Amino acid sequence: MPLPTGKTSLMSQVVHLLVLALMLVALLVLLTKFNWVHCSQVPGNWCDIYCNTIMRSHSRIALLYGEEGVGNAEELRWTITNTRLNTFLEPFQIRYLTAGMLEGYDLVIVEEARTVSFSQAIALRDYLDGGGSMIWVGDSLTNLYADDVEMEKARSMDLQRVYDAEVANQNVSNPHYYENFLLNYSDTRGFNFLSDVLSATYESTNASRNAEMKIVQRSHMMMNGLKPEIDLGDVEYARVHVDPRYVSTLAVIRDGEKEYPLVFETRYSGKIVYFAYPLEAINSTTLLQNVLDYLVTC
Repeated sequence: MPLPTGKTSLMSQVVHLLVLALMLVALLVLLTKFNWVHCSQVPGNWCDIYCNTIMRSHSRIALLYGEEGVGNAEELRWTITNTRLNTFLEPFQIRYLTAGMLEGYDLVIVEEARTVSFSQAIALRDYLDGGGSMIWVGDSLTNLYADDVEMEKARSMDLQRVYDAEVANQNVSNPHYYENFLLNYSDTRGFNFLSDVLSATYESTNASRNAEMKIVQRSHMMMNGLKPEIDLGDVEYARVHVDPRYVSTLAVIRDGEKEYPLVFETRYSGKIVYFAYPLEAINSTTLLQNVLDYLVTC
């Protein structure tokens, strides 16, 4: 027995509404997955639905730290785990970093890690080349050195170079070229070849005295809900020079009568957010939550 015309029309409308709802959910999933929209920007409980029901996973974050440098990695770890309860945070010393180890991480944080080997710096660059995201703090990665493996490789390359020259009946003006190159590079303080990644150069590490954070891009998602100016404690920070062609400065540190970049974003293959002043020392859970929401979804 056929349904009455009114019931058929109602059923058709219900089906259309269900299809429309499914299409909207699918669109939201795509927008959220590819970071065009963050789940916190969608009204309702979309973050919980997306992370716990649809994706059934949470972001993996690596916190790399060393033995010296700006910031307090242990305090940052405590702050993140108590602010963002569902985040899977894995802290480990940067001296154990090897090529390929960062695959699978949605975000890498580097703090209190001034000294790294060339191989470790290259591993970080490779992670960023692959589209990874990073929070880079202070003077991390400004003191590069050649470890024993790298020096041995350089000596082997020098020996091969000398051998090839002798076979070709040629003279070699600098038989220790690669070894000297690494040694000279190790004496240079700064971001070195990572400057091209960050689009900034390192100047110095300084102690702040009655400094304050001044927001210059209030419309940016990471600056939402923050006061225009925030008092900062007497903590060391890094002074850097940025390339304005590739960097978007979000906040500056006003130290005395001068201002220096404090928070800026660089678009590399992925996203890099740099903090000249330790994130945990700013003492703003709103800022921390904004930054993590901007860089990772769940």
